[in-house]
Amino acid sequence: MSDLAGSHATIDPSAARTISIPWVVLAALLCGLGLFTVAYWLLTGNWLYFAGLLALIAGALMLFHPRSGLDHA
Repeated sequence: MSDLAGSHATIDPSAARTISIPWVVLAALLCGLGLFTVAYWLLTGNWLYFAGLLALIAGALMLFHPRSGLDHA
């Protein structure tokens, strides 16, 4: 009976985390910048704008981080 009473006192540490709004906004801005520059690369053919793919990948990976609320879905 004491085992059941002790289990109610534990707190799940992952439930206390919240979504970081600046993290999500930065990830969205990186994705948008990356999409814009990759589209601009497709239109112009200038390989300099292909580097926007790095911003797109970085923003997409940021959206998979627990700060962006993936564990709350």
